[in-house]
Amino acid sequence: MDGATLSLVLERVAEEIHEPEFVAYAPLVSFEAFLPAQRVFGWIRLDADRLTDLLNAHETLRLENVLVEDLGIGRTVSADEAIVRRSEIIAVRASGPRGDATRRLPTRTHPAIVESGPYRIGGRVHAAPGIDPEQRLREAGPMVPLTDAWLEYRSGDELRCDWIETVIVNRELATRLEVLAEPDGAGPASLQGS
Repeated sequence: MDGATLSLVLERVAEEIHEPEFVAYAPLVSFEAFLPAQRVFGWIRLDADRLTDLLNAHETLRLENVLVEDLGIGRTVSADEAIVRRSEIIAVRASGPRGDATRRLPTRTHPAIVESGPYRIGGRVHAAPGIDPEQRLREAGPMVPLTDAWLEYRSGDELRCDWIETVIVNRELATRLEVLAEPDGAGPASLQGS
């Protein structure tokens, strides 16, 4: 595979290994990518500091052992392999470690809303003090993390709203990408009229 492709081997379920001397070399974290008409998910051993950096560094993901949900009908099937271009990914649910604490810079958080395809996403964008958060959103890599986030979408006839610690959004696919004034509430209902 070329350097533009990130290969991830996913596990379909999170299982604990019951061997007395087993130590995982990397944490098992959930991986969930949202595309215009599908949700692709499983579990991966993340052996990098930050998923955002991995996604920004690779144009294509080769995923093995994935579950794929067709959002139009709400049905899930398994697939041995899926090739997904970053340009097709609207958002990725991030979980697991927050990365190397020594690389973190002080930031302020600002509420933001993103609309992309069938998804509404809200959360908080991080920007260094004195940096315009709108500028941070527009000049970062294509994949930008939002914390204390929520993601709203339909699967079949069901409207889902998931609260997510961190969601990584593809700013290049957003039809709306806006930093908001601090709302009175913190969730989707308070931003409906925005």
